[in-house]
Amino acid sequence: MRKWLIFLLMPVFVVILGAGAYVVANATPGDTLILSDYFEINYEGYNNIGKVSITRKDDLMFDDVDRIRLAQKEGLIVNKNVKNDEYLLFAAGISAMVEPNSNLKNGDNFTVSYLYDKDLAKRLRINVDASEKIYTVEGLTDAVALTSEDLFRDLSVEFSGISPKVEMTINNNSTNPLIQTLVFKAEEYREFYNVGDTVKIRCYFNEKERLSDDYYITTPLQDCVKEYTVTGTQSYVTSLDQIPSEVINEAIEAGKKAFVDANEYGVRIFCEANLVPVYIDQKATFRYLTPSLVAAYLKTVKADEAGKLGNNYNDLDLIYSVSITQADGVTCKCEAVVRFSDFIINADGSIVYDFSEPSIMSASYSNSSIHKNVVTRYEGTYNIEKLDISKY
Repeated sequence: MRKWLIFLLMPVFVVILGAGAYVVANATPGDTLILSDYFEINYEGYNNIGKVSITRKDDLMFDDVDRIRLAQKEGLIVNKNVKNDEYLLFAAGISAMVEPNSNLKNGDNFTVSYLYDKDLAKRLRINVDASEKIYTVEGLTDAVALTSEDLFRDLSVEFSGISPKVEMTINNNSTNPLIQTLVFKAEEYREFYNVGDTVKIRCYFNEKERLSDDYYITTPLQDCVKEYTVTGTQSYVTSLDQIPSEVINEAIEAGKKAFVDANEYGVRIFCEANLVPVYIDQKATFRYLTPSLVAAYLKTVKADEAGKLGNNYNDLDLIYSVSITQADGVTCKCEAVVRFSDFIINADGSIVYDFSEPSIMSASYSNSSIHKNVVTRYEGTYNIEKLDISKY
């Protein structure tokens, strides 16, 4: 009886076992997502400073996950608690990590590991193979490393002009094909500089772009900068102590030679003094007597006014007291100003000046008028020093 019972029940077991296998086969798809299939490996940089770039194959990944979704919908057992967008969420959450991923060279090995939402995969009944993969770096090109020092080696920064009106010229003289294409500029550009100023020159390039197949720059962009000191052989005089006393004495004597034609200011001076000018043959007859220095000022232009139209860089104003007389013997005292401008000091301390053509730039019977023309009107734009004329 037992043998007959087993014989009769055997087909039932076979049917039940086959039905179970069918249910399992239709409940969970047979294909497994092998995550390494969905990432493309590429290399960036150069030999010894290479880096791995991983690109996810989104189209392939989303298609395969959606295929699993459709297969499950057609299966014998359907999980009604799973929403379609959960499959998309699962696919979007798959990522990869590389270790190590810096300063790679050809022949180096690196490992790619894969991350995914295990709980969601279980809920969706998706089989996942997230095994790590080991790759070997290949195909990185050899290139010459360039440092910040290399970038600036053949850069010439030249200065020309007289301080504070020194102009800067930057010349890229490099024969390196990469450096030739780089841009060098002053961080804070100015049209003019003073001797002694410090100028920062920066090299500009795009770190993210492949600069050259033969060269690469190892110094970070923010560190590709070099300081230069503005040099020059000449500067405009900026203080009285820069002018030697013998030059002042020479200026005083040269200024006296300006008192030649008294008719230029004679009529006005006599009118200011309430005196009547005398004319012979309809011409004034004024002439100067011996002038003597009564005051002197050195004016040097302020930094924010330097170079503006009408502003000299410095003026030495010599004020003389002089008598002016005419044909009838009437004499009147006045003050006259002789101005010498733009004294230049050389690197050795010597002074460049021009006293060859002295001329009177202002003359008046009124001392207050002279002081206004020499001092008052310049107080906002010039630094003014008064000379101690007792020394001369």
